[in-house]
Amino acid sequence: MELRENRKKVNSWLKNFLSSQEIEREEVEEVFDEIPDFLLRGGKRVRPALFFEGYKIGDGERLEECGKASISIELCHNFFLIHDDIMDRDKLRRGGKTLHKAYEEKFDAWTSISLAINTGDYTNALSFESILDTNFSTDKKLKVIEEFVEMRKKVFEGQCLDLILHETPLSDVRVKDVLDLHRLKTADYTISRPLKMGFSLSPKSGGPDSEKTVEKLETYGRKIGTAFQIKDDLLGLFGKEEETGKPVTSDIEEGKRTLPLVIAYRRGTESQKEKMKSIVGSKPSENEFKTIREIIRKTGAKRKGEEMAEEMVEEGKRAVGGIESDSLVDLANFIIERSY
Repeated sequence: MELRENRKKVNSWLKNFLSSQEIEREEVEEVFDEIPDFLLRGGKRVRPALFFEGYKIGDGERLEECGKASISIELCHNFFLIHDDIMDRDKLRRGGKTLHKAYEEKFDAWTSISLAINTGDYTNALSFESILDTNFSTDKKLKVIEEFVEMRKKVFEGQCLDLILHETPLSDVRVKDVLDLHRLKTADYTISRPLKMGFSLSPKSGGPDSEKTVEKLETYGRKIGTAFQIKDDLLGLFGKEEETGKPVTSDIEEGKRTLPLVIAYRRGTESQKEKMKSIVGSKPSENEFKTIREIIRKTGAKRKGEEMAEEMVEEGKRAVGGIESDSLVDLANFIIERSY
């Protein structure tokens, strides 16, 4: 799959860009030295690959220069992850420590959180710099940055909804709430916006069929991106820890309002609902976690989530009919087949 092969190129562009940064103070450099390790230890690199694909869909030929711009979305993604891990109190990310936990090897807990927030903000600044450093025209770069800003606004809106839903009783959370969350927090910035950002740099951007192409990419991204997050929800409960890079109990422990959980609660018996309320948001024992998974299976919530993701993937494929891109079809298939 081309999107997977692109990961090596993205890592190379990231390494080169990060190594070019100059830090004045040695002690600050030691703190920021954690950034390459955090960024390069894993990750699917779907976003920069889609940025690249959007550019090629628009007949872009300056592939190396586009590649340098594409890492902006990965730097931004990691800025979100660093802050998200703090808000979710996560300890592991991609099979290693989250950034604030890594800092605890040298600093106290509060200072480590503060440093991680600051490092996330620094990574955020780098994401803009990686676009500005390219040799595209000022108009092209401005268009990409406009898309970048809109993407961030949607993610921040989604994160706000996520935090509110976390405090909302499970009985009051609707399936629509979760789907809105996935659209705002994942679909736009994982699929739609990277494609549109890449296309914005291309020669076809602003051309006669430009608006139609953008509409197709947006619909594709909304469908595939939501399916991507539904699959994440399912892997968070039924995946293998060695493949996902995080404990399978973490979503339950954190009380995340995932789609299979909300569907199961809506379909469950009173007894099942009471069990779910007592376990979700606590540190579940092995038996309690098995109970949750059993309820999700018995209520048909697992299968319903799988069916919803499969249907969205097919709708996404249809949306980009007429656009020549094997990678968009490959990604759609990867969403359903992936185990990490």
